Amino acid sequence: MANETNKIDSATLSTHGKLAMFNEGLKKGLSNGEKFTALMDQLIDTTDGEVLLTAAQKLAEFKLDSAYVTFPHQYKNADYYLIFMSRLLSMHDDEQATLNTRAHSEALYHVFATLSDDYTFLYQVVDGKNGGAYYREQTTGENLFYIHLERRLLRFNSTAFTNLFIDKLLLKGTGVDQINTVLATLINFGHYLQDDFGFNVDFNILDVNNAAKYELREPNLSGEILDKLFVIAAQHDYMLRNSPNGHGAEIELPGALVVDVFDAGTPEAAKWVLTVRDADQRVSWFDILLHFDFMRDWYLTNIESLEIKADPLVFA
Repeated sequence: MANETNKIDSATLSTHGKLAMFNEGLKKGLSNGEKFTALMDQLIDTTDGEVLLTAAQKLAEFKLDSAYVTFPHQYKNADYYLIFMSRLLSMHDDEQATLNTRAHSEALYHVFATLSDDYTFLYQVVDGKNGGAYYREQTTGENLFYIHLERRLLRFNSTAFTNLFIDKLLLKGTGVDQINTVLATLINFGHYLQDDFGFNVDFNILDVNNAAKYELREPNLSGEILDKLFVIAAQHDYMLRNSPNGHGAEIELPGALVVDVFDAGTPEAAKWVLTVRDADQRVSWFDILLHFDFMRDWYLTNIESLEIKADPLVFA
């Protein structure tokens, strides 16, 4: 009842009161605009990583317009993720991703010089309480990774990388070197977030750590699928041997690369995984898919069972 009594009804105000209320609304709207431009100054000019991250986080949630002041030219909230990414990459002298603006609008997007202009990359903000945003290739709709600035979280998506870089690009003629240029920038972005800000990063199918265990979508892998690998490997003069980790098989590839597929679960619950080992820890399972045709054919043919699982909390 007290709130209703204290609420100002503009219809009952004097002329002076109405003008004063209007003027106060303008002041607040303009003050809000000044706060916005101060954050933009930080986002554009700062060389301090934490200042950059904080500015991006605030701008990604900023509501610029007010009841009395609206700004016809402004970026979308998702664009501040893109600006943050571009600024962080440039601070590390990584200029492969070019930030472009669409004609007749302030909409931003990324293009990569090594790819056709048909492929453009931008962020899509997640609605609801979870927040964060997906980095998406617009033509295909593939969400390559999920980022949450406040929680300092980054998750790569194996499905999207396979669909875009293997199915849509590699198998239709795009060179491995061209693809690797884009991959290097995205992977570097993950490392910059990890090293500069302590982000929790799951590189998923791109992880080069020998200890990485890529979990397969099918927890109880059929022996028939391993038999198929045995056959296709033999056709290319490679031999499978028993996995040193138990039930499964491993194959050694040129460059002392060893791929191991085995059951890392328990007697009660199987959990099939795949590992890649190399002396320098520079090769991921995705690298294997790019460089070894017969391994890629085996993986894609049996993708419903072999697909590497991404974080189910952010990728359905």
